[in-house]
Parts: sequence; structure tokens; C-alpha cells
Amino acid sequence: MAAILHLPSRAVGLSTKSNTAKENLEQYSFSQFVKDYERSYTDSQDYSYRESLFQQNMQQLRDRHSQNVRLGRSWSVGVHPFMDWTDAERKTLNGYKPSRKNGRGQSIVTLQTRAKGTAGRASLQDSSKVLSNSSYKAAVSGPGMRNQGNCGSCWAISAVEAVEAQLQRNGMAGAQTRIAAQALVDCVPNPQHCGGTGGCDGATGELAYAFMRDYGIPLESDLPYTAKTGTCPVSLNGPWPSSKRVRVSGWSQLPSNKAEPVRQALQNGPVVIAVDANNWFDYSGGIFDGCDKDAILGHAVLLKGYGNEGGHKYWQIQNSWGPGWGENGHIRMVMHDEEESWCGVDRKPQEGLGCDGGPPEVTVCGTCGLLYDPIQPQGVEIQNSDASSSIEASKVVEVVDATSKDSHVGLVTTGVTQDAPRSMDDIINELSRS
Repeated sequence: MAAILHLPSRAVGLSTKSNTAKENLEQYSFSQFVKDYERSYTDSQDYSYRESLFQQNMQQLRDRHSQNVRLGRSWSVGVHPFMDWTDAERKTLNGYKPSRKNGRGQSIVTLQTRAKGTAGRASLQDSSKVLSNSSYKAAVSGPGMRNQGNCGSCWAISAVEAVEAQLQRNGMAGAQTRIAAQALVDCVPNPQHCGGTGGCDGATGELAYAFMRDYGIPLESDLPYTAKTGTCPVSLNGPWPSSKRVRVSGWSQLPSNKAEPVRQALQNGPVVIAVDANNWFDYSGGIFDGCDKDAILGHAVLLKGYGNEGGHKYWQIQNSWGPGWGENGHIRMVMHDEEESWCGVDRKPQEGLGCDGGPPEVTVCGTCGLLYDPIQPQGVEIQNSDASSSIEASKVVEVVDATSKDSHVGLVTTGVTQDAPRSMDDIINELSRS
């Protein structure tokens, strides 16, 4: 039986510039953590083990706090829901699963969950004038916060959240409408192991949208989220058999490692991106600048906007670790003046977006690699059960930058829109060649 972690509505944030922050960090105890985060452990051995992990992570947090103060960084650290997790358990949140046969046999701590693109080309206009109009209040609105649990379902959650945002934006659904990410976790095939081995072990947003295009998925009220990979509950010989299903006509594959197309796309709604989130856990608030140029892209999140605070530009991101982490579940990351020149190498793409037989390393740009693989759903709609089973005419991929020479993950570089629909097998094969 696993220990249970409930996420409260607030995080225990500690500003790096507060005189009391160090004292709070020094005084914060494991017993207080158990109370704040409503922990329940299986036995005394498990309690002791988790306490030792907490103490190790607490010391790391204190060290990070001291470093931030010394370097004058503008983001704060704080006690968070993962203080009693091992490094291997934290990696499950990024879609990377260590061998289940390894480890000391302790039960993993789990999170209690409350729980192709369209035709035509987008014009690229100067987005610099809209930067000052992006507000934090606007950025944190939109799809409801989710808690993925100890399941590497970030790819599915970010995909459905972007669709929910489009439904809200187009007046098709209210803020309470939630789409079943569980349907993607249970049913999306991933034979080439793109982004993982499927389900809670990871996949990609492209595979999620190909599935939603071909079959649609139900609302969460019909298929609640479980944070586990289950058996696909239906036999799919056509559209998902439910009273209501959500489909997309496709998705826009934005040019890889380019900042301006991403800023432009954000004017039409959130964008799904891949990032290296390995250094995010201790984040509590402020504008984060703790990523190296080299990155391992193993986590999918929802990029909701960008803004400017005191002359410091940032990207606004909704994570899937619950509202008890970061800024009510969000993180603001520094936006460099030359973001697409801020590049490094992902030397382990097989632990993130890579597929079997893919390249051993790829160039990634932007803070935490966020510019490498941005996608945005298109043609979002809610269908009734009697809706047409075919949307073949919409199964095309939008070319956002016809002059781009980049080639990755299904990006069409010919400068024309792909007219023929692509099957799920086509998408998988393109991903595996990337």
C-alpha cells in the first residue's frame, strides 16, 4: 500500500529575499510537513525512510536558498509536495520510468488526484507590442489545474488542457468542462516508444492529437483520471462511442527552436511544449532562471503566455503537479532577449521526446529547451454521438513558417500544406525518424 499525498491549495513558499526565510527553512520539520501535506505512511519503517529523504531534500533546499541569495536571483525556493520523494520517483513526473525491478522496495509516494493541423498558413507579425499587455492574471486563467500523480501522463494532460483552452476561447465550453486525459493514457498506441513506452510511461502531444483527430475522446465525467495506465475501455472502429466526444481537426507544428512563431501562436491560445523540468522541484515563485543550456526534454507542459515584470521578461507556464507547487501550479521562466540563440544539446532524447532509432542528440533552444517542440491544437469541437464519423477533409498539417529549414517531429518543410490525411502509423513513423 502506497503512502498517500494530498496536495493542499497552497505551497509553503519561502522568499529568497526575506530575512525570515532562512529561519523558516531551518525550523521547518518533518512533522510539520506531514501535517501540511496530509501524509499517511504504511508503517514505521516507511515513515523513517521518508523522513530521511525529507531531511536530505530539506538540506538541498537550504543550500539552494543560500545560493539564490548570494547570486541575487529573482526566484524563490520553498517546501513542496515532493520533499519525501526519491530522485527516481520524481523522474516519473517527467514521463521517464526507471526499472520497476530496481530500488529498495519501498512503496512509491503517490499524489492523490481529485481527482494535424489545419489548412492555410499563419502570418507572422511583430509580437513585441503585445508583450506589455500580457498579464499574470490573464495567464493563470483558462483550463483547470491538474495533478498528474506518479504517472508520466504530462503529455496527455498538457494536450487536453490546450484543447480545453480552445473550447473556452471559442465559447464552446465553460471553465468547468474537462476532457478525459485518461482516454489518451489508456488508448494511444506508441509502438516506436516516442516520448516513452506509452500511457504513464510517456508519449507525445503529436500522438495525442492524432488520436483525438481520428477517434475523439470523452469528457472526464465519463472517464475519470486514475493516474494509472489501464486497458482501453472501448473498441475503436470509429469515433469514441460516448454521448459527447471532443475532437480536433489537427495541430499546428510550430518551427523548431524559433521564438517568434511561438509568441504569435500564443495570441490564439496556449501551446504545448516540451521542457527539461529536472531543476523545477524547489521552485516556489518569481522568474525562474535555473536551467542550463543543455537539457533533457522529458516533461510536457502548457505554455499560456508571456509578460514583463520590472523589465524582466518571462514565459508563463501551467504545470501538472497540482496547485500546491510553484505559483498556484504555475512557473514563470525567464525569456532571454535572444531566446532562440540560447541553445544547447539534448544528449538523451530517448529519455524524452525521442523514438526508437532516433538521433542520439538534438539541438534545443530557449529556457529549459522550451522552443524545441511547440504544437497547438486546431479545429477543436465537441461532437454529439450522432455526429459524422469522418473529418477527413481537415486532416492536414499547418505550415506556420514556410521558409523554415528545420526538420523534426512531423514538421512539413516544403512550404506547402499537406493535403493528404496522415494515419496514426504515418505520425509514428515521422516521429521515429526525427
